[in-house]
Amino acid sequence: MRKRVLIAGGGELLEALARAFLEEGATVALLTPDAQSLERVLDGLGGEREDRFGRVAGEGALDALLGRLARLDVLVCAPRPLARSVPLERRLSEQVAGPSSLLQVARAWMHSRGGGRLVAVAPEGDSQAASMVREALAALVRRLAEASGPGTRINLLCPQGASSVAVADCARFLGGGGGRALNGQVLTLSA
Repeated sequence: MRKRVLIAGGGELLEALARAFLEEGATVALLTPDAQSLERVLDGLGGEREDRFGRVAGEGALDALLGRLARLDVLVCAPRPLARSVPLERRLSEQVAGPSSLLQVARAWMHSRGGGRLVAVAPEGDSQAASMVREALAALVRRLAEASGPGTRINLLCPQGASSVAVADCARFLGGGGGRALNGQVLTLSA
């Protein structure tokens, strides 16, 4: 049975993640904040097809993607990177609160269908604000892992100079059979 994967986020990591799961034969749905990113990624993957499609985030987009997937085996949530000058409040809203809502919806969806894998990817950065976002995401992942039902696993990847391909490979590992033994873990990936 073909794995069903939803990848939410933006930036260059989005295409690497989609490519990694497509290479293993998964059906990949993309949820991204802007039409340009979606178009660029789908073009880079050879265009929209039955096994790769997406929506721009907004009213009803998540429900439409989940409906088209019919089943959700893996969610990878990789918030788009923000400029260093972005205020902390906006950073926390876009990179913690947004992913938190998505992870909780996906976890509930998976729980009602026997489980799945949730992978959050922290944005890179060496600023104090980036560090606060990573800590908030780590606390969120640990809390959700403690409350997750049987068969549902959630982990956090923290890339620290790792390439997009390395992050995507690690996300694919966590989204597969290898991820069944890890829950609530914070994994730091370095260059």
